[in-house]
Amino acid sequence: MDIILRSFINRLESLPDNPSIDVLKKCVLETDGRQLPIEEYVSFSDQGYKRNVVHVSSKCEVAVLCFQKGQITPIHDHGGSVGITVVRQGTMTEELFNKKPTAMIVPTFRRRFHTSELSYVNLATIHRVSNTHAGGLVTLNIYFPPLILMNFYNLENTNVEKWVGDYSGLETNQDIR
Repeated sequence: MDIILRSFINRLESLPDNPSIDVLKKCVLETDGRQLPIEEYVSFSDQGYKRNVVHVSSKCEVAVLCFQKGQITPIHDHGGSVGITVVRQGTMTEELFNKKPTAMIVPTFRRRFHTSELSYVNLATIHRVSNTHAGGLVTLNIYFPPLILMNFYNLENTNVEKWVGDYSGLETNQDIR
């Protein structure tokens, strides 16, 4: 791992256990997280977007997500994690959803983030991320605490699937389809 990236991760590890989005944003901007050397973690998959874990501890997780054109995440929340996404390459499309009293989710807003822009995830965020543009999309994602549980939603009914992060015996890369 590059020494600059290691220094950034050490800075993240020195933050409080439950930092606010403002504290995370300040950390990313102070160390210019938009320029961190992550090239060794950029890898795409034809099977779906690729989640390449750079670092995970009991406190935080750093991952590089790589999307080819047309690849998309399920509609999901981040369990009990907050985070920041830095768009490193391409244009990220994010669709936001709200949960109705009936437990159905409905789309509320769509936005795009371009290279070097930041997106934030709080405890209430339900979203779907995609690469609807030509070329690859690469994002640097920082989560506090690490993603241990995500809920996957759908627009047809109130069924919710659970995704559980398994970091035991973790190598550098972990695929999510």
